[in-house]
Amino acid sequence: MTNLSTSPTKRQRTAQDGRKPSPPPPPPPQDDAPAPIESLPGPPDSPPPPPPLDATLDEAQNSDIVPPPPPSVPPPPPPEQANEDDDDDADVQDAAYWTRRAQSSSSSSAHTVPSLSSKTSNGTVAAKKGKSALYLDTINRAVLDFDFEKLCSISLSNINVYACLVCGRYFQGRGRNSYAYLHSIDNSHHVFMNLSTAQTYILPDNYAVPEENQAALQDVKYLLNPTFTRKTIEAIDAGPAYDLNGEQYYPGFVGLNNVGKNDYVNAVVQALVHVPAIRDYFLLEHEREGEAEKSELVKRFGALVRKMWNPRAFKAQVSPHEFLQQVAMVSGNRFKITHQSDPVEFLGWLLNRLHADLAGGKGGKRKRGAGAAGESVISKSFQGVVQVESQPLAARSEEAEPSTSAVAAQAGTLLKTQQSNGQTDEQGRMRFDPALSVDKRDSPFLLLAMDLPPPPPVLGGEEGEHLVPQVTLGQVLAKYDGDSLHASNAKLTRYALRRLPPYLIVHFRRFTKNSLGQEERNPTLVNFPIKGLDVAKHVPLLNNAQASTQDANLSEVYDLVANVVYDAVPGTVRQGASWKCQVHTNAPTAKEGEKWFAIQDLLVEQVNRQMIFLGESYLQIWAKRP
Repeated sequence: MTNLSTSPTKRQRTAQDGRKPSPPPPPPPQDDAPAPIESLPGPPDSPPPPPPLDATLDEAQNSDIVPPPPPSVPPPPPPEQANEDDDDDADVQDAAYWTRRAQSSSSSSAHTVPSLSSKTSNGTVAAKKGKSALYLDTINRAVLDFDFEKLCSISLSNINVYACLVCGRYFQGRGRNSYAYLHSIDNSHHVFMNLSTAQTYILPDNYAVPEENQAALQDVKYLLNPTFTRKTIEAIDAGPAYDLNGEQYYPGFVGLNNVGKNDYVNAVVQALVHVPAIRDYFLLEHEREGEAEKSELVKRFGALVRKMWNPRAFKAQVSPHEFLQQVAMVSGNRFKITHQSDPVEFLGWLLNRLHADLAGGKGGKRKRGAGAAGESVISKSFQGVVQVESQPLAARSEEAEPSTSAVAAQAGTLLKTQQSNGQTDEQGRMRFDPALSVDKRDSPFLLLAMDLPPPPPVLGGEEGEHLVPQVTLGQVLAKYDGDSLHASNAKLTRYALRRLPPYLIVHFRRFTKNSLGQEERNPTLVNFPIKGLDVAKHVPLLNNAQASTQDANLSEVYDLVANVVYDAVPGTVRQGASWKCQVHTNAPTAKEGEKWFAIQDLLVEQVNRQMIFLGESYLQIWAKRP
């Protein structure tokens, strides 16, 4: 405080001068006095702000005064509850639909406050919530491919393998220091799917994706293991589908990768998967989960069939690598990826192997209750019965003079033989010798071999080089009319069809060996109808009185299902050789009609049905009309 009093000496001096004393100045403002603050009036509805805390109050007094709580965040909207209609939509929606579901699920979970993780009894961390915890928006569906063998890309182990859904690579394990765990840390890839159980986990935190977020992964799970119902199979080829890029394709009419020299396998697989009985059996494999354990070959072939008919595929192509690896192992490298083989040999081996595994269980060992005949879907679909009558060829040496015989013996040549008169008639045609016994037996078959007539000698000139011999299917079927005789392997044989299967497989023998052991190719074209092949018209013995009552229904009409064609440089045997399969869709309506496609490895192109017989048909599958 400033002292306002005046000294006595000064006051006396002022009085002596006769001047009037001036009033004292106003006191200065005190330092501790608060300065006046002009404030605007607040809104009438808002409450006044709380008074500031007095700094002079002690802690005991301030402890009862707390600031107001912050405004509360509204809770996130509850997730939509799944119903039966959603389950039905999950069966038909494409990949784009599930991508939108994944983004919607991730954005809705962004408002959820992450919860603390805790380990369960089995060591798995409890599921977290929130976008930052699930990482479902980092899944890259464009790189996912589950067609290859389920092996770890580092250890090559097939035990406990996981697929990284960000980069598509396979890794083993998910525990600490496992290859999947280290990959998640090194590359910041967090979403992994078990390739055996389809369960999805987040690494390195090691917790499973909760059930409420599983809908965003349905398309990935379906890609890993497609499943079908009888209802979906009825309309499986009614129309086109669309892949991840929006490209149109037809389920079942997709290309197969040629990973080496396996085009012959691709052609056979394309033909088999379009047989309705075989297709439906392997598509509905989940209905037989309670049956006996299946062989690995059956499992991998079934997986390949389901992937080829997948209506929600990410891309319109499939790799048969997993199936090829098992074929090479089971066949003892008889059919390898790196070597070409004959499609008929492979088809015969595959049908017999599948039949043995399906009829007898794993490893082809027949179990009790499998039936005396060991039937399977293979035998029920393709097995027929042919009656074979055979008689040994009787021969005798020509009578020759001793001198002639001696000269021939010195030259090292063999004496000519001829058939006895009992096996030839007056016109020189072959017949069974009544004096000799005839072996008669019924032989089951899966493939019916057809002999092509030898091509005529090539005419001279440029015109003769372009002439291609032709023969009708009815002419080659005459081999099984029960009347024609054929000499082979020192036997005189006659064939007659006794029972035709629901699906008839015919094979045209185009490759033979000449007397020098050189392979020759027969370019003869076979003319055949696509619809309405009446086999009984060409094999009249089926309607003969000799046929038993069980053969009375053999005069059935067949329609073409698949046609495997051989293509090579004209005039050569194997140069530029390739195999392709021609198959068709089922006509949704009589107006639209069926569509035919030629599939060669990854190339799928539509062809005119009138041009199908112009190729060198090597293998055909026919379906009996119901």
